[in-house]
Amino acid sequence: MAVRYFIFLLAISVFVACSHKGSKPTPGYYELLFKTENGVIPARLDITQNGVWNILNAEELIRLDSILFTGDSFFVKLPLFDSSLRGTWRNDSLMGEWIDHSRKDYSVSFTGVMQHSASCDNPVLESNYEVVFSPGDSTETNKGVAVLQKCGHVVTGTILTETGDYRYLQGEWNDNQLWLSAFDGTHLFYLSGEVLGDSITNGIFLSGKHWKESWVAVKSNTNTLRNPYSITTLRVKENPTFTVLNSEGSPVVFDSSTWKNNVSIIQVMGSWCPNCTDESRFLKEVYTASNSNRLHIIPIAFERGDDIAAACKRVTNQFNQMQLPYPFYYGGKSSKEEAQKTLNFLTEVHSFPTTIFIDKEGVIRRVYTGFYGPGTHGEYTKHSEEIKTLVADLLSE
Repeated sequence: MAVRYFIFLLAISVFVACSHKGSKPTPGYYELLFKTENGVIPARLDITQNGVWNILNAEELIRLDSILFTGDSFFVKLPLFDSSLRGTWRNDSLMGEWIDHSRKDYSVSFTGVMQHSASCDNPVLESNYEVVFSPGDSTETNKGVAVLQKCGHVVTGTILTETGDYRYLQGEWNDNQLWLSAFDGTHLFYLSGEVLGDSITNGIFLSGKHWKESWVAVKSNTNTLRNPYSITTLRVKENPTFTVLNSEGSPVVFDSSTWKNNVSIIQVMGSWCPNCTDESRFLKEVYTASNSNRLHIIPIAFERGDDIAAACKRVTNQFNQMQLPYPFYYGGKSSKEEAQKTLNFLTEVHSFPTTIFIDKEGVIRRVYTGFYGPGTHGEYTKHSEEIKTLVADLLSE
């Protein structure tokens, strides 16, 4: 981390020295270095020969289609999430800040330095590791499973938790030093540690502008995480009743008449939540494949900030970009407590997303906590097939 911080300061000094106007950034592979309160988090940007900008996280490619150039300045509106990059360049260097507009006064400065891209075409599964976050604090301890692939010095993978996954992580594994990172427009992650035999020790996890915690891991083929269907419990099992707002701010009541003769999937989500966007893409696929007017997808968004109109606009923009063929509803502010108050037929909301499956008689048949997205590979295949089968069975009843 100390070396990366030195590179960060060196890049800034280059910008202060001089600036070149009237061109565009040099095509190539850039390492973006985000300066947070707890250290520097690397990410990856590729600018193609045709001038296309792509954020890279392992096999995930996020194309940045909305870029405005003015002199030696750029402004990038990031897709799906209400955030942006803005800054300046000099030939093969960048400097600027990432701004998350859904959070108050939230920005992180960065520099970009051109590097040789590190890639590998045939990753080999290294192993699974049982992870414990904040191992020394019983009040904050959380479990996870790291699934890592190593090819040369390149390492990719993700971390499964009981509330979802860390999506696409990418980094390096040199001797006993390991690090991975990701940036998708709303999450900025960095994990580092020392690999000693079958253990990972001295782990540091950084998230966004503020968060820092320790972690350790032990190689294991056993997944001790609870089944996603077993975590969230119910106060009411039949004909849940609740009121939310539509995108225009008008109240909408869901009750027994809503569920009768329909198969309904309630998605507890937020436009700020990458696991939710992964699930939204999947639910769109399920909805389209069903070809049934008896399947209803009901996304209920819990959003940051007090301005309901602004929150609904963020969700509308995201749904339009993903071309989701059904409306969303506004449930309240982005907290698990608020979600449980709105959907009080649930004992507790543990995660965004949480997904509730209701049959044609209004009976809640399953509740799925979190979502394992495509970055989890095998887990995504397993759980997505389970959900598809469940929906097909409910429609056929």
